[in-house]
Amino acid sequence: MKVFRLAFLLAACLSATTVSAAPETCRLGADDQAWIDGALANWDYATATLLRLPPAELPQIVAVDAHCQANALPVSGQPIVWNGRLHAGEMQLPDGGKAPVGVVAFAGPDGTGPRDGFFVMSMPSIWREAGVASELGLETLMDGVLLHEMMHTRQFASLNPHLAALSRKYGLPDDINDDSLQRAFEGDADYVQAFRAETELLYAAAAAPDDAEARRLAREALAAMRARHARWFTGANAKWAPLDDVFLQMEGLGQWLIYKWYVDGPRRTYAPDVAERAVRRRKTQWSQDQGLGLMLVVDRLVPDWRARAFAPEPALAEELLALAAR
Repeated sequence: MKVFRLAFLLAACLSATTVSAAPETCRLGADDQAWIDGALANWDYATATLLRLPPAELPQIVAVDAHCQANALPVSGQPIVWNGRLHAGEMQLPDGGKAPVGVVAFAGPDGTGPRDGFFVMSMPSIWREAGVASELGLETLMDGVLLHEMMHTRQFASLNPHLAALSRKYGLPDDINDDSLQRAFEGDADYVQAFRAETELLYAAAAAPDDAEARRLAREALAAMRARHARWFTGANAKWAPLDDVFLQMEGLGQWLIYKWYVDGPRRTYAPDVAERAVRRRKTQWSQDQGLGLMLVVDRLVPDWRARAFAPEPALAEELLALAAR
C-alpha cells in the first residue's frame, strides 16, 4: 500500500540539464555531498540525543542534484557508499516509481529493499537555483527538512500495519495523506475556526506559566479535538477521525524534532520562541502546525512519551494528549 509519501516541501520542479557526452556514472557536487553527509550525521545525533532511540539502519537514500542521482543503502558502522547515475530530469525511486527532479524531500514506506522505507531529497544546489530561501539560512532550513522526513522512516515500522488496516476498512486511495484531510475541510469556515481555536489552545498550554495551567489548557484542547471529531468526522467522513490521529502524530513528531534541533541541538542556535516561529512558518500546513503544538505539550507533561510513541503499538496523538491532560 503506497500510503503517505510524506513531502515536507514541494516546489515547482527545476528541469535538470545533462551533457550527452558525459559518462553514465556520476558524483554529487562537492558542496552538495558535504551537506548530505553532515545532515545524515545530524540525524544520528538527533536519534540518540533528542529522540533517545536505539540506533537503527538508515533507510535507502536517494540524493539528487541537477545532473546526478546518488543512491545509498547504508550499513551500520560502515561509511556510506554512494552509487551515482546521470538522470535526465527524472528520479528513479526505490519502490519502482519515478518523480521529476526539483525541490523535493519525502519519505516512502514501501521500498523494495531490506528496509521499512526510503528517503529522497534534492540537494542545496537545486533548492538555491529554484530561489528557495529562509531567514535561518538555506542549509539550516534543509537540515530541519531532512530530520522531519527521516523521522517518518522511523515511524513506518509501527504505523504501516495500522495504516494498512485503515486502508482495508475504509478503502483508502494509495495517495491519501494529511493534505487530503486539509483539502476536504478547508472550505468549511466553521471547521477552520474550530481547528484554529483548538490549535491555539495547544500552543497556549505549551507556553503556560506552570504545569497545572498547562494541563488545564491541554484538557480544553482535548475536549475541542473530540468535539471536532464528533461533529465533522461522521458518516462518510468517519475515516478522517483515525487518520487525523495518525497525521497529527506523524507530522507533529517531525516538526517537534526540527524545533528541538534548533533549540537543543549541538549548536543550540535559537531561543524557543524564535524556533517555534520558524518551524510554524505561515501556519498553512494544518497537521504540521497543530501537531507541533500538541507535541510541545506532550513533551512538557508526559516524560515517557518516547517509549509510548515508538512502541510496537504506538500511542497516537489523542492518547498522548489525554496523558498530558490528566
